[in-house]
Amino acid sequence: MSYQRVTVSLPRNVYEDLLALFGKGKISSVVAEAVEEKVLEKKLAPKDPIEAFFAHKKNLQKLTHRQIMAAIRKGRM
Repeated sequence: MSYQRVTVSLPRNVYEDLLALFGKGKISSVVAEAVEEKVLEKKLAPKDPIEAFFAHKKNLQKLTHRQIMAAIRKGRM
């Protein structure tokens, strides 16, 4: 696998946590893994709003009809 060097600025506390948890030699691999997961998540996210609605269907069972209609109306405004 080929690599591309990238300069990234992180808040000091995040850097210090990475350093304490993983050590100086492992930060690049940890950041690369986190970015890869985020990119994959974005790639697989439904693009169509209707697909997104049905992707969250498992959460809709807990909502009342009134709550669902309010959410739909809110999205149209």
